[in-house]
Amino acid sequence: MNKFFNSKLFDFIVISARFLSCITFLSYGWGKLNGGQFGLNSDELNTPIKDLSLFKIDWYLFDHQPFKFFIGGAQILCSFLLLFNRTVIIGALFFLVIISNIIIIDETIMPETLKLAFRYRLLFYIFLCLLILYHHRNRFLPALNILKAKYQPIFKHKIWIYLLIPIGAICLELFIPCVKIIYFLITDFQGTVEALSDFSKKILSNM
Repeated sequence: MNKFFNSKLFDFIVISARFLSCITFLSYGWGKLNGGQFGLNSDELNTPIKDLSLFKIDWYLFDHQPFKFFIGGAQILCSFLLLFNRTVIIGALFFLVIISNIIIIDETIMPETLKLAFRYRLLFYIFLCLLILYHHRNRFLPALNILKAKYQPIFKHKIWIYLLIPIGAICLELFIPCVKIIYFLITDFQGTVEALSDFSKKILSNM
């Protein structure tokens, strides 16, 4: 068995798997970008939501931007990463993440007839992806050794510093609202002051 996994035949199978995965994701991604995937027809759009299946409802939601562009672009990017030897490992890991999400979505929204067909097809793609990673294990596995290595933090802090972490987290959470308030004070000082005053009154009245 080990001889097979180190043979030219297995290498050819892996190259074919990379090509198939690339073409599949390229077609999926392009279909999303050019409007060939997602969306409802006019009759379905005029149907009350309670009469639509979960699949059709999600198909409508997925047809909106930037979701459709992001997913389509990610699949196209992944397909090109799988093509090149330097990026094949990143592409395979990327592929696993995307295809796993697709499986979960399909298992959630698809009718049973479609679910069964796509389940085995997508699981087969995962199997091919694992073959790709196994074939490149000499490059891939050393990276996993980082997880087993003992981690040395860049800086060592005293224990009382760690007790301040929740306060630091709260300060970071408040950073963006503070920046927004400063921005609105600069662009609309009077309106911002009035809005802050009204907000403060509502808070105090509920206390």
